[in-house]
Amino acid sequence: MIERCRRAFKGLFFHFLNVVFLLSLGASNAQAVEHPWQKNAFITNSFYEIALGSEYGGAALEVRKWTKPLKIYVEHQVGDKALHDELLDAQISDLRKITGLKISRVRSKKQANIKYYFTSQKKLPGLVRATSGQRSVKYLRSAVCLATIRANRDGSINSAAVYIPVNQARMHAKLVSCIVEELTQVLGLPRDSDEVFPSIFNDHTPNQTLTGLDVILLKILYNNQIKAGMNKAKLRPILKRVIKSLRNKGEIKSATAESRSLSLCKYMDC
Repeated sequence: MIERCRRAFKGLFFHFLNVVFLLSLGASNAQAVEHPWQKNAFITNSFYEIALGSEYGGAALEVRKWTKPLKIYVEHQVGDKALHDELLDAQISDLRKITGLKISRVRSKKQANIKYYFTSQKKLPGLVRATSGQRSVKYLRSAVCLATIRANRDGSINSAAVYIPVNQARMHAKLVSCIVEELTQVLGLPRDSDEVFPSIFNDHTPNQTLTGLDVILLKILYNNQIKAGMNKAKLRPILKRVIKSLRNKGEIKSATAESRSLSLCKYMDC
């Protein structure tokens, strides 16, 4: 009787170990599943789609990026200054961490190469006209918020402006996504696209903060091998090497977790 019990217990024990092993294997396989956006071809096409050209057409299909420190002057033309500063500072901190860029806030427009305005819908047309020029005003009809960049002939960005009409952004429940998207776009990812998902650069995305794909696109743009002014032909072989390096270091696999640890995730459900 005792021997039979021992044999029965031994059988149950090994059955338990097998179940644990299979469950562990299942969990391991689930973690190893590659999401569609993590494939090399998808990342490559997303970079072409978001980084080359401009949101409203007319720009050369080449890389634009900052080659000098970013100095941001913030002007508050509406209330809730403390909240807006807190959200913007969190995004600046996140972008510093991802790109390695030197980004700081300055106290005067003269010191700045990025002007960042928290304003109202009523003030917006006149402000855009005075800061970015008449041609930019026509784009307000199709935008909740707006950013413009100016680049040198070699593709290096020399200045930018960001406009957040707070009342309009709040009406569309996009205050945070406007703060995130517009500052990120003036780093050199200026286009929106429905083909890039999940991404803050997709107008139909539920995401209000940077996604894993966005983190990877920023890391690619500010990799030292990617030069301002590169066209698609020059970019192609280098982009292949950069993506391979990111994959080998595990950064593509961990990008979603990284995006969920960013500063703005304290305020949002990432």
